[in-house]
Amino acid sequence: MNTVQDPTDAMVASFSAPTFEVNDPWGTNTARGGLDPMDLSSILSGMPLPTIYTTAFDLAQPVGGRITVSALNKIIAVSGLPHGTVNQILNIVVTPTQSRISKGECSVTLALVAMAQKNMDLTVENLIAHREDLPIPHLPGLESIDFGSSNDSTLYPTTPVVPRHHPIHSDTTVSDPWRNSTISTPKGNGYPPAPSYLASPPIRATEILPQSADPEATRKEMYQWFLNLDVIRISFAPEKEGVFLFKHVNYIVESKNRQTTVIRRYSDFWWLLEVLAKRFPFRILPNLPPKRIGIADEIFLERRIRGLTRFMNALVRHPVLRSDPLVVSFLTEPVELAIWRKDIVVSTEDEFTTRLPIASSLSKQIPMTLELEVEAVKRRLPASIEYYRTMVATLDRIQKRSEASAADYTRFSLAVGALADCEKQCHVDDCYNCGQLSQAYGKIGTHFSQASTLIDIQARAAQQGMIESLKRHRDLLISVRELFQRRDRIREGNMAEMLKKRIASNEAKLKTLRTSATNAAGGGGGASGNANGGGVTGSNSASIGLYDAQIEKVTNNINSDRAELEIQGQRAVLLQHTLWMEITYYHKSHSLIAGMYQTYVHEQMKSSQSLFDNWKSLSPIVHDMPMEVNGFN
Repeated sequence: MNTVQDPTDAMVASFSAPTFEVNDPWGTNTARGGLDPMDLSSILSGMPLPTIYTTAFDLAQPVGGRITVSALNKIIAVSGLPHGTVNQILNIVVTPTQSRISKGECSVTLALVAMAQKNMDLTVENLIAHREDLPIPHLPGLESIDFGSSNDSTLYPTTPVVPRHHPIHSDTTVSDPWRNSTISTPKGNGYPPAPSYLASPPIRATEILPQSADPEATRKEMYQWFLNLDVIRISFAPEKEGVFLFKHVNYIVESKNRQTTVIRRYSDFWWLLEVLAKRFPFRILPNLPPKRIGIADEIFLERRIRGLTRFMNALVRHPVLRSDPLVVSFLTEPVELAIWRKDIVVSTEDEFTTRLPIASSLSKQIPMTLELEVEAVKRRLPASIEYYRTMVATLDRIQKRSEASAADYTRFSLAVGALADCEKQCHVDDCYNCGQLSQAYGKIGTHFSQASTLIDIQARAAQQGMIESLKRHRDLLISVRELFQRRDRIREGNMAEMLKKRIASNEAKLKTLRTSATNAAGGGGGASGNANGGGVTGSNSASIGLYDAQIEKVTNNINSDRAELEIQGQRAVLLQHTLWMEITYYHKSHSLIAGMYQTYVHEQMKSSQSLFDNWKSLSPIVHDMPMEVNGFN
């Protein structure tokens, strides 16, 4: 088994998945007629395939361009071929260590199924000879096969269970920056205002967080943050766009609450994050999956689409970011975003610009212990991130082992089913017990096949639910760490201290200039001055004028710096207030962890119960199998 190594780069870590390998200690034959998997999957490359080949693969819910052996067995099962033939086909295509197969291997399998239905020889050589005129497999009921389905509510639950002691059920006062938030609901068709609205700065905080004096209303508004959260689903668009070698993938972005569907490119997501980083530099901004130079394979694209899904769901769950007009337009604007951007001017002013001057009461809302809380979170973050990376990698290996287990149950069911067909007739003419064994073999194969389906569903639920939920919280921790890093960089270049030093320097310079101007004015009263009627000489007049200009310039600089210092002071208060709100948001996000584990445990219990019921129903069958030695005479 490979060793899991956590990459140092946070974004790479989001998409690193250890491979799962099985080393057979008994040296089971894994060769397939001298062909390695790459050779077999490329046998039909470039060949015109019947539509049903692609349809069957797509229906089996491929992940990373591969489907499970259990799903493949379901497809073959509707062909009506005998168990022995099905087992022979799988032995040709699937090695004993495989739990998933590629689209090319699936096409080879379906071609072999069609050949078996035509009573043709099932060999790779015969398949190669007929790949120009492939037969069409007869698969009645293909579209009615239940391959299982993903459930977005398990990844992003929208209505958590609220304990009795939750503040919403009590009379206690809760200190919460989001307590005054209101959930904006889309009006009309759910589309945003005219694009020109985006030329304005970001939404003012007061528009999102109105003040409320009623504690009871505050608690209810706080609870509303956890209800009716939007769920974003992202999938691949059917066709790529662009010219050869420069084709790009389009993504279908669906908003559950807004009931909208748009097409976006990866570069659109990147542009969205760049603008949000300028508009909201001190908010918890989610990360994007990395770019890739060259042609991306299906596994990379599958990991990317999951990362994009986590990115968008993190945005629509944030109490401030989800209401930003740019985010709303990204989810609702029906035209191509590159064209839409040409017709508007998007403001990149940060959110603090629109909130000046601030109310004097704002600084009073910031807790005195904020810096202590920030330092406590910062100390725990590195270890917490590593622990979540370990949990993700470990559960990913468990999920892959479950897939391998499901594939092995499928192989066993096919083998025992083929054995039932093989041993229907005993060499003893009047042997009744062998017939009973043969019938039991068929029923055992059916139950093993059912066990394979249940384990496969369990593995898929773990991948779509628990693993993605762990990654979502890991991504949140990484985003919080990056927020602190941005804050530290701002504090290192302290503008306020620089302004204070410049004001002090200019005040000293102003004092010197005024002294020099006074001396210049007083020096004009000598003999030369009396000869001219006691006035100021021309040279002294010029010097005084020069001093006055310099004094005015320095005074203006001091006043300008003092005004900027006042602005910087207010920005510092806003930054602290925003940081407090983000820390509170991060803290409240921990409430989703309980739901994550509750869902996972429920799914495990449900799966275990189904497996128990399956084996329980098999128990009387195996107990009725003949076991008396004297019965086999």
